[in-house]
Amino acid sequence: MRLTVRSAVAVVVAATIASVVPASAAPTAGGKSYGAPFKVGSSGGDSFSYHSASPDGSVTVGRVYPIPGAINCTKGGPFAMLYVDHKATKPVHKVVVSYDNAAVDNFTFALVSLRDPKHDRWYGTTEARGVITGSGKITLKPDGKQGHFPRTLRIQFGLQQSSACPNADAGSIQFTKVQVS
Repeated sequence: MRLTVRSAVAVVVAATIASVVPASAAPTAGGKSYGAPFKVGSSGGDSFSYHSASPDGSVTVGRVYPIPGAINCTKGGPFAMLYVDHKATKPVHKVVVSYDNAAVDNFTFALVSLRDPKHDRWYGTTEARGVITGSGKITLKPDGKQGHFPRTLRIQFGLQQSSACPNADAGSIQFTKVQVS
């Protein structure tokens, strides 16, 4: 099955490179920067999917599901995440995650989130949707008050895929830098 998923990933990657849609981007000045190695976070999917994240910033997800749904599609779209724990002394106003070598189809989303891992509170999530290729940046502006400081905030980033039936979708990306201001 993994060979089939890898073949599907190769086909989707080749098709994705043919068209370019830029992800949202914004420069970040000052603050703290993080690079690889990143920490490997959560991942999952069903037996029809492939998901991988590595400390060097590489994230790949793919799914080939050949069965049409009569009433409803099954769950099981893959996801793979990386993260950085940021020692915050003041509120985070912006997180910019840079990437290279992206080949992501339009049913796979690049996500960036900010949360408090100790109290499981979320302060914002953004996603880049549509075909993503080449290099770019994804910017998150938190949407909630972040409590008292100093504290550790977790910045999660990775790929998540929708679940459809039938489907053959994939995405691969190399995250290079996380900037916090």
